Amino acid sequence: MQAWRFWRESTRHFFQHWGSYVTLVFITNLAISYVAVPAFTWLTAALMKWQHVPYVSYTNIGSIALRHPLAIIGLLLILLAIITLIYWQFAYLLLGIMNIRNGRPQTSRAVLGDVFRSLVGASPSTFLFFIGYFVVIIPFGSELFSTPLLNKAKIPAFIVTYLMANPLWAVFLGIFYVAAAYIGIRLIAVLPLMMLDGYHSHEAIRLSWQRTRRHFWAYFSKILVTLAIVTVMVTLIYGLIYLGQLGFDRTGFGLAAATFNLFLMEIITEFIVCYSTVIFMMVVLSSHDSQQQTPLSLFSFREPARTKLRTRLLIISGLTLISALLVVFNLVYLNGLAMTKPLTIAHRGVDNGNGVQNTIPAMVKTSKERPDYVEMDIRMTKDHQFVVMHDGNLKSLAGLNRSVASMTLRQLTKVTVTENGYQAKIPSFNHYLNTAIKHHQKLLIEIKTGSADTPDLSERFYRQFGQRILTNHEQVHTLSYKVMDKLKKEHPQLFVSYIMPYNLTFPRTRANAYTMESTTLNDSFVDQANREHKKVYAWDIDDVNSLDQMMFMGANGVITNNLGLIQQEIKDNTDHPSYANLLLTFMNDLSLETQTQ
Repeated sequence: MQAWRFWRESTRHFFQHWGSYVTLVFITNLAISYVAVPAFTWLTAALMKWQHVPYVSYTNIGSIALRHPLAIIGLLLILLAIITLIYWQFAYLLLGIMNIRNGRPQTSRAVLGDVFRSLVGASPSTFLFFIGYFVVIIPFGSELFSTPLLNKAKIPAFIVTYLMANPLWAVFLGIFYVAAAYIGIRLIAVLPLMMLDGYHSHEAIRLSWQRTRRHFWAYFSKILVTLAIVTVMVTLIYGLIYLGQLGFDRTGFGLAAATFNLFLMEIITEFIVCYSTVIFMMVVLSSHDSQQQTPLSLFSFREPARTKLRTRLLIISGLTLISALLVVFNLVYLNGLAMTKPLTIAHRGVDNGNGVQNTIPAMVKTSKERPDYVEMDIRMTKDHQFVVMHDGNLKSLAGLNRSVASMTLRQLTKVTVTENGYQAKIPSFNHYLNTAIKHHQKLLIEIKTGSADTPDLSERFYRQFGQRILTNHEQVHTLSYKVMDKLKKEHPQLFVSYIMPYNLTFPRTRANAYTMESTTLNDSFVDQANREHKKVYAWDIDDVNSLDQMMFMGANGVITNNLGLIQQEIKDNTDHPSYANLLLTFMNDLSLETQTQ
C-alpha cells in the first residue's frame, strides 16, 4: 500500500506541474542526445584518426597501449569527460526536480550554478562511486531512467546467451543480478546525500546503508509498482492505437489515420520517458525526504501561475515544431521508404535446430529455404588444411576433449558430431564449399584463428579457395583484424567483413562490411557505414522485435538461428504491409531506453 500511495502522490504532483517537469527532462535529453553524444563521437573518431588507430576492441587494446599511448590517454580523458557529464545530467535532474517540488524558488541558471559547485566540490572517489553505482544498477534502473552516455555499458547479448546455457554460469549470473538489486536499493540515498547535502562518498554510503536498513522492500516495491504501471499504460495505449488503425485500414482514410497515430505514438512515448524519469528521481529523493520527515504530500507546490503557463507554452511549442518535422518522416515510413529489406543469413548453416551446426546435411536442408547466405565457420587443422568447425575444442559436439589444432583433417573428418537430435560427420571446407556450389547456396565464411595457424593463413586460404569464392560470389568475415586486412590488401576484389562484438567507435579499415553484434549496434553506426559505402550485418537476430529494429535501423543483413521466422517477418514488413502492421513494427522500435538515446 505504501508503494501504491507513493506512486499516486508522485503522479498527481507530476501532472500538476507537467510543463516544468517535461521541459526539464526533455531539454536535458535533447542536449545530451544531439550535442554531447555527437561531440564525443566526433572527438573519439578524430583521436583514432590522428593516432592512426583503425579500430578499438578488446582484441587490440594492449597493442594500442604499447604503440599509441597518446590514444589511450585521449580515450581516458574522453571517458573522464563522459563520466563528468553523466554526473552533471543526474545532478541537474535531481536538483531541478527538487526545485520544481519546492515551487521553483531558483531559476534554471541558479540550479546550473548549484550543479557546477557540486561538480567542483566532488572528489575523484565520488566519480568512481557514481559510475560504479550506475553500472551495477543498469539492469534495473535503466527501465525507468537511462542516458545515451551509458548506453554502451551493456553485456553483449551473445555473452549472456552463452552464460545462460551453462548451468553454473547461469546461477552465478542470477546471483549477480539479485546482489546488484540489493546493493542498488541499499545505496539509493547515496546520490542525494552527496549532491544535496554535500557528504563525502564514504560517509554517504555509510548513512545510506544505515537509513535503508529494514526498508529494502519499501524502496524496491516503489520501483516495481511504477515499472508495472508504466508497462501496462504503454501496452494499453499502443494496443488501442493499433486496434483503431486496424479499423481505419478498411476505410479510405488509412494513410491519414496512420500518420496521425504514428505522430501520437512518438509524442506519447516522449512524454512517458519524461514521466518515468521524474518518478524514478522521486523514488531516489524519497530516501532523502524520509529523513527530513517531509511527506511528499506536504511539499509546497506554489509555482507561480505565470511560470507554469510559460513552461507549458514552451514545451507545447517545442513538441509542435518537432511533431511537424516528424510528420514528414511518418509519411516516408508509412510508404515503406524508411525500412530496409536485409539479406537473410543462416547462422552456422541451421534453421531453428534443423541439424548439426556447420555440417553438410544441415546446410543442404537449410538451403532449401533459400537464405541469401549460409554463415559457417572454418579453422586450420594440424596439417594446415581447413575444416568446418566453430569451436576450438570437440568436447561440446563430439564429447571428445581434443582441440581442432591438435588433429589432422583426415582425423577430424572421421569424427561424428551430435546436436539437436541429429548426427553428422565433420566436413572439410573443400567438401562443404563444393556442396554449397552444387546447391546454388552462397556462403558467408567465417575464418576462425587458433594455435595451428600458419603466418601465411590468409594466402593459403585464398590459394585453395579464392577463385571458387569469387566465381560463386561467396563472402568472408573474420574476427581477426590481421586476417581481414591481409586478405583485402592482397586480394581487393574479395568481399571481406570485419566482425565486431562491440561498438565503441566507428572503425577505419579496408573491410567491405562490418558484422556487428546487435546489443550496441545503433543507427549512427549504420549511417556512417552507408556514407563510407560499407555494409552492416547484424548478429544474432532471432526474434521479430530485434529484426524490426534492425530493419528500421537500416542493417544490410541479419544473421539468424531462426531463418523461417525472420524470412516471414521480412515478408510481412515489406510485401505491401497494412498501416496497422507498420505501426506495430514501429512500436517494437520504440522503448523507454531508445527514446533517451
